[in-house]
Amino acid sequence: MKAVDQRTGELEPKMEVERLSTLGNYQLLDDARKNAFDRVTRLVADVFAAPIASISLIAKDREFFKSPVGLDDRQTDREASLCGRMIESREPLIIEDVLAESRFAGNRLASGNSSIRFFAGAPLIAPNGMVLGGLWFADTVPRSGLTDSQLNQLTSMADIVMSELELNREIHLREQAQKSAAIDRSNLDLTLALSDIASFRTDLETGMIEWGGAYMKIWGEDAGEALTQVEDALSRIHPEDRDSVTEAMGAAAAPGEKFEARFRIILPSGEIRWVEGYGDYLESNGRPTLTGINKDITHSVDQQEQLRLHTRELHHRLRNLFATLQSIMMLTRNSATSIDDYIERIKNRLSALNRAQHILLDTNFVTGSFAALVRDLCKTYPRVRWFGPDIILEENAMVSMSLVLNELATNAAKYGALTTDTGLVKIKWTILPDEDGQDVVELRWLESGGPQSEPAPAASGFGSSLIDHSITRNLRGEIDRDWTPDGLICTIRFPAPDEKEYR
Repeated sequence: MKAVDQRTGELEPKMEVERLSTLGNYQLLDDARKNAFDRVTRLVADVFAAPIASISLIAKDREFFKSPVGLDDRQTDREASLCGRMIESREPLIIEDVLAESRFAGNRLASGNSSIRFFAGAPLIAPNGMVLGGLWFADTVPRSGLTDSQLNQLTSMADIVMSELELNREIHLREQAQKSAAIDRSNLDLTLALSDIASFRTDLETGMIEWGGAYMKIWGEDAGEALTQVEDALSRIHPEDRDSVTEAMGAAAAPGEKFEARFRIILPSGEIRWVEGYGDYLESNGRPTLTGINKDITHSVDQQEQLRLHTRELHHRLRNLFATLQSIMMLTRNSATSIDDYIERIKNRLSALNRAQHILLDTNFVTGSFAALVRDLCKTYPRVRWFGPDIILEENAMVSMSLVLNELATNAAKYGALTTDTGLVKIKWTILPDEDGQDVVELRWLESGGPQSEPAPAASGFGSSLIDHSITRNLRGEIDRDWTPDGLICTIRFPAPDEKEYR
């Protein structure tokens, strides 16, 4: 490996970058382990009877003296460094007389109150082979070289310093890792809490549980103190779900398996919540551990149940609607006088059904506004006027009243008040108590301004039968018809709905 540029005697740039990066990884310029280094430099000074000793760290442009003995300076230019010579050679350096060697001429360390004449140092070599600096001692007078035994001692002491530096690096890395882990854990807990997710870590030998995230929001405010053991948490699970959760926890220990369970918990207040749990089995410090998350899915389960009920209700109502359609088409066919008459009657009756379904669709499919139904009828028959409080009817009553009003309006347009330009229909209704004190809806259909009314027909057609059936059977009400000279007056009474709104 070519580490030195032959023209300059300096490390190649790429190698120097790696060396400085290695030096930076050791965090050596702080005083985290100053006492340990002080003991080494004092020991070197004592063993070699030297007035000066130090650990040198060679940075980019400076040499730093760490735990120096007999040296006032704490740093110097790298150009004046004697230790720096070992970076290129990677071997111990011994200078018997600094002033006697031309290569050190003018070196400022050889002048002044602490002028160095004798120098002996051993390199500090990191595990990756990079030289960080050296351990050295010096004298203010020339000396002869070191014996092999002394050189081995100095080299061994340099190895001790390097071991101390390596220990210092490991401690620093561990502290950084612990800080990072603590920050990551804090961030995870915050993220889980904001996401309404709880984390758990269960020691399967001791049964101890460590909670994190939104565990109190899911398991109850007392979870941190009341649910520290597995059996405590299991006791809060619904009895019908407890065995399946226990089985899922046991199955997670099998290779390739994970913990997955959906269960109910019962809080101390009696509230029941649905919880979904996911986790993994692992060995933590040699102990079997189950770690994972819990999420409150109560809202989702409630929505699914509501959707199931609505779907079933919609299916039921569609069956009723198709049955009504089939009945209307069959009976209309029997009473129609021609194809055109059949088409017109079917069209009007389907429009009545569509009116009711449209209003139901605008609310909740289950109930609808009676006032909205009448208002919609008036769009087809402009000379129909209405007065009365709004009533919320359930779906069956809405369909029945829509068919009734449609039949009355159709007859008025063919034979009654709406056949003339001056004719008018008024629809009035109110809520009255009957003789038993029960609320009933009383609706009156009043025609006026039309042709002189004929006597009541001797036989009723399908339209009249549809009206009677809708009122008496579907609405459990009654109907009276009065053919006055001014027009038809029809009075309809039926029980008011239990849930009613007046506007």
